[in-house]
Amino acid sequence: MLRPTGFLGGYAVLCVVHVTAQALEATALATVTKPLLMPLLAGYLLAASPRPLPRMLRLVLLALAFSWLGDVLLLGDGEAWFLAGLVSFLLAQLTYIVAFVPAVRARPNGRPPLPGLLFVAYGAVMVGVLAPDVGALLLPVMVYVAAICTMAVVAPAVNLWTAIGAALFVASDSILAVSVFTDRLSGAQAMAGVMVMSTYTLAQGLIVHGVLVAHRTPSPAPASASLRPD
Repeated sequence: MLRPTGFLGGYAVLCVVHVTAQALEATALATVTKPLLMPLLAGYLLAASPRPLPRMLRLVLLALAFSWLGDVLLLGDGEAWFLAGLVSFLLAQLTYIVAFVPAVRARPNGRPPLPGLLFVAYGAVMVGVLAPDVGALLLPVMVYVAAICTMAVVAPAVNLWTAIGAALFVASDSILAVSVFTDRLSGAQAMAGVMVMSTYTLAQGLIVHGVLVAHRTPSPAPASASLRPD
């Protein structure tokens, strides 16, 4: 089995290749590289994790599997493929929430860090922006927005890395939603693809790094540690 640095290096290189393919509109290369991203990141997580695999890391591994499925399904064309991909990423967000909630409960006040609560307001704004354009997909979009914003609310309880990763995940899906459902980015689809995938791959990488850092950090940690990088 490769060492953690081998998987991480492979992931970083493939991210650059994929995003470059998006920028150059090299569709075939982007299509081939996209399904390989999450398996490499999952390999890094497995190779770098302590044994036996802690609950949070098992759940993050499952979230990466759902994300991989979403990546593959979103390569399809049409509403049915989009909905299937949306459901897969919804399952990923719900799994991340289940993984991070114990970190919230372990805090002295049992509540998420205050900065994460900003995503409650952000989610309401995003639904308001998208609502006029999503048509019959309004309900599934609202459910997904609620899930990813909840993930971003609880992620800062783990540490700063997961907080930044969650925020970038929200940014990635926001750009994707605006480009799919509205015409605001109609003249810059290639750039939108670059922004979506660069923020998405960085988000997933930071979340994985964050949970690994959390399991290298002695417990219990000071209350302020939930927003402090390693």
